Amino acid sequence: MKKSRTLQGIYQHPSFPSFMMLILLVIINALLQPNFFSYRSFKSNLLTFTPLVLISIAQAFVIISGAVDLSIGAAISLITVLMAAIMGDSAVSILLAIVCAFGLASLLGLFNGFFISYLGPPPLIMTFATSTIWFGIALYIMPTPGGYIPKIFYRSYKVDLFRILPVPVVVLGFAFLLCVLISKLRFYKHLYAVGGNAQAAYASGIHVLSVKIRAFLLSAVFVALSAICVVAQTATGDARSGLGYTLNSVAAAIIGGISFAGGKGSVVGAAMGGLILGLLINIIYFANITSFYQEFTKGIIIIISLAIGAIPRLKREMSQYY
Repeated sequence: MKKSRTLQGIYQHPSFPSFMMLILLVIINALLQPNFFSYRSFKSNLLTFTPLVLISIAQAFVIISGAVDLSIGAAISLITVLMAAIMGDSAVSILLAIVCAFGLASLLGLFNGFFISYLGPPPLIMTFATSTIWFGIALYIMPTPGGYIPKIFYRSYKVDLFRILPVPVVVLGFAFLLCVLISKLRFYKHLYAVGGNAQAAYASGIHVLSVKIRAFLLSAVFVALSAICVVAQTATGDARSGLGYTLNSVAAAIIGGISFAGGKGSVVGAAMGGLILGLLINIIYFANITSFYQEFTKGIIIIISLAIGAIPRLKREMSQYY
């Protein structure tokens, strides 16, 4: 009896469909790439997937709160440009660039969170507007890719700690630990309450506006981490480097089982969604399929994920009539 209940709980978990999809894509990748499970291939994929996984987690916190952040990619662009403009060969300049990355991400998140919470514009419109502002500033600072990224910085991203542990594993491990610690806080429960029903949350004594602002600030931490990884991966400052991450982060969150209406899903599911998109891009590349089908397939997967997420609701509604 207990075993059947446990299995039922696993099947009904919001992240279960994305987990099965992840397994399927791993199998397909392994069939297309004979060396897919080799250490070299694993490390190469990890270097590429890490920024996407981090930005998917960042978007997840915002969507769970009942909002969405369309400025998330432009924020990465602006941060990478700033880091490339600040960095030099000295350890102080590298440390300063990293601190500025977190500081700028926090300011951008605070700006979005404050205006959305206190002035009440739709998050979709507000963050779309700020995305154009962040992108415009990034282009003004660095119209063409450039700046300076020291070798010690971008090479450090590709080394193995103790010769066995890739740096991206450490970064993702830190992100996972941070998510676990956050999940233990009262704020985490408030986040779901506000995303599920803001009025009910307010009636129960939750400071709704504060929770929404903190959701954007929390998201900013992972935006900064993602931007740092992008800089280390590309070894340059580029105002266009983050633009592809906006829709991918939203897609990853939805694929990972997070409700676009807010209040449901998990950051772990969003992280799996990021991995799914990364593996999907791999399949498109190694199967020599044109880029059109990459976007087409991504759209189909999102629709399937939305349909799967709607099944429990449809079952409840049908049970009322039959």
